[in-house]
Amino acid sequence: MNSRILFAACACVCAFASAASEADKGGTVRLAGKGRLAIVDCRSGLDWNEMKPALDSFDRAFHVDVVMQRGEPFSVEGAAAAVAAAKSNAALFVGSRDDYPMSLAAPEQKWAFVNVAPLRLDGANFAKRCQALLTRGMYRALGSDTSQAANSCLSPVYSPADLDKVSDLDVAMDTYMAIGLGLDALGIVPVEYGTYEDACMTGVAPPPTNAVQKAIWDKVHAIPKNPMKIEFDPKKGR
Repeated sequence: MNSRILFAACACVCAFASAASEADKGGTVRLAGKGRLAIVDCRSGLDWNEMKPALDSFDRAFHVDVVMQRGEPFSVEGAAAAVAAAKSNAALFVGSRDDYPMSLAAPEQKWAFVNVAPLRLDGANFAKRCQALLTRGMYRALGSDTSQAANSCLSPVYSPADLDKVSDLDVAMDTYMAIGLGLDALGIVPVEYGTYEDACMTGVAPPPTNAVQKAIWDKVHAIPKNPMKIEFDPKKGR
C-alpha cells in the first residue's frame, strides 16, 4: 500500500483524538501535495465571496491546491490551450455565455466548463445554484461525472431547477473514490495532515523539530535489541 495513502487513513482515525493525545503523538504534521486545479473565471460576473461554501467543501474533501485565475471568454476551440496556459494539471472554466449549455466536460483534455448564464433566467436562488454547479464542475474536471447519492451535486441535472434539489455540497463516498482515481491519473497529490507518530509509522515523516517528535522518531527507528534471525536450511531449499 502506498505510504501516503496509509498515512491519510491513519489521519482519518486520528481526527477523533483529543488535542492532548495529538500533542503526545508529536502534534499535527502537513505533507506537501503536488499538482493543482485551476479555476479560471472567464468573465462570469460571479461574486466569488458567495462561492466560498463550494470551495470550502471541496477543500475539506480533498486538500487539493486550487489556484484562481482570470481568463478570456470561454470557447471549446481554445480550451486545451487555455489549460496549458493555466499551468495546471486540470482546469475548470467558469463563464457566462448564452450560446453554450450549462456544463461541458472533456476529461481527455483535462478541463470542464460551467456556464452560469442559464441560471439567471427565472429569478431563483442564483448564488445557491452557482455553488452547486461550481462544485459539480470541480468534480467533473477531476474525472468524476456521476453519483448514486440522492440530491448530491453529481446527481443527474436536466435543467437549472434540478440544482435546487442539491441538499449537500459535501462529496458522497462513491464520488470520493472516483476522484481519488482521477487525481492519480492527473498526477495530483493532495496535501495531507496527521499526527507525527502516524507519519513515522508509515515512513513519510519529516525530521523531528522538537523533543517529543525526536523521542517518537528514535523509538520508531530504533534497531531491535533482539532482532529476529532467519537461518537458511539447505535441506529445505528455498
